[in-house]
Amino acid sequence: MINHIIRLVGVYDNIHRCLDTHHVWWYTGGNDKRKVRIIRREDKEMNEYYDAIIVGTGAAGLYCALNLPSRMKVLMITKQQADQSDSFLAQGGICMLRGEEDYDNYFEDTMRAGHYENNKKAVDLMIRSSNSIIRDLIRHNVTFERDANGELAFTREGAHSQPRILFYEDVTGKQITQTLLSEAQTRDNIEICEYMTMVDLIAKDNICGGVIIMDEKNNVYPVRSPYVVLACGGLGGLYKNSTNFPHIAGDGLGIAMKHQVVLEHLDYVQIHPTTLYSHKPGRRFLISESVRGEGALLYDKNGQRFTEELQPRDLLSQAIFAQMEKDDTEFVWEDMRPLGEETILKHFPNIFHRCMEEGFDPRKEPIPVVPAQHYFMGGIQADLGSRTSMKGLYACGETSCNGVHGKNRLASNSLLESLVFARRAADDILFAQKPEKCPVNTIDTSMYEDRDAILDGYHKMVWNEIERMKRA
Repeated sequence: MINHIIRLVGVYDNIHRCLDTHHVWWYTGGNDKRKVRIIRREDKEMNEYYDAIIVGTGAAGLYCALNLPSRMKVLMITKQQADQSDSFLAQGGICMLRGEEDYDNYFEDTMRAGHYENNKKAVDLMIRSSNSIIRDLIRHNVTFERDANGELAFTREGAHSQPRILFYEDVTGKQITQTLLSEAQTRDNIEICEYMTMVDLIAKDNICGGVIIMDEKNNVYPVRSPYVVLACGGLGGLYKNSTNFPHIAGDGLGIAMKHQVVLEHLDYVQIHPTTLYSHKPGRRFLISESVRGEGALLYDKNGQRFTEELQPRDLLSQAIFAQMEKDDTEFVWEDMRPLGEETILKHFPNIFHRCMEEGFDPRKEPIPVVPAQHYFMGGIQADLGSRTSMKGLYACGETSCNGVHGKNRLASNSLLESLVFARRAADDILFAQKPEKCPVNTIDTSMYEDRDAILDGYHKMVWNEIERMKRA
């Protein structure tokens, strides 16, 4: 039960809801919650049933929700603010098939980067779906860079045989995900709940029937649904140095393990070769692959090139680590000066400003870079419909493993893969046979006392499994 529901009336009289006892905001319209006035209403109860529950408000979760019809009541939950998902941090861009003549090269680039451990059917599905995904994003008012003739502009990144990556400055992920979030906030059938954490599934006999969620004050809320979509991101929060938000730490993986949902390749963790070196604690700042795709060079401590800059990420990270060990340094140098000032300022304004904040002017000098944990190729095993081994449970985005990426992800395939398989999840929910009803009748909430302790247990499970797989 959730009490003290507040009514928020905005300039267009759209109604929003907030759980004032623990500052959880519920959006059911498009107005910014900071632009509304608060009017206390009589106590209400939280809905205990939804047609679908989506855990996560990144690109995958939002796109899945937007592909469900308005007749379905959808609950989305997220641990922090809705815009604090790793999708917002993606800099480089999103891949797109550039005509049938590009298919074989795109397929081979993806397979080669993944060390040929990819699921060929999943790779084919992603590539073949890319044009319709891009058309749909543009229909949703996502903006991409265009050339002087108004045509879509493309860039190239490491391990791509040709330019096929759409982008918006160096904040493509934010452009896409914020646009999807803004639209989701206008949908009457979608409720987005911030600062609420999934701590368990409601499940029995391998049938999912909802989730157990907790707020920051350890209040517990069972919420039932015949469909649950896990789109809760990767596991960067388990690492000291990561480009991910620290709160995204593999919660969904641990919960899936608890319920014997099939997972695979938890040890397939990608290290991004170039993040901005800093003595400051916290999330590492990514220097996009596109920077090297546009011509940036890597130097050792003596200012000499030591490797090929456009190798797949895992191979380039290995080369940088080897050079750091040889030079006895904590970083190598990346030189953006070959791009020219105009390209640096126009294509990479966010990177430029962050470098300047750290005391480096990339127009005039190289910047220090170091590899850091970036992406997770393993996860909850999902088929081409994003179905997991548990009935009624779906997984998409970084928390899933559908085999697209193999052992190593090709640059800028992540946003595309997330969107393709989020839509596949929505399609399966709509058009496949409805799963059996979960036979759980009563739920003992007394076992959920301390949210942080519960999550810590899941994180240890995941970390131990990663280490076990490494030794296997």
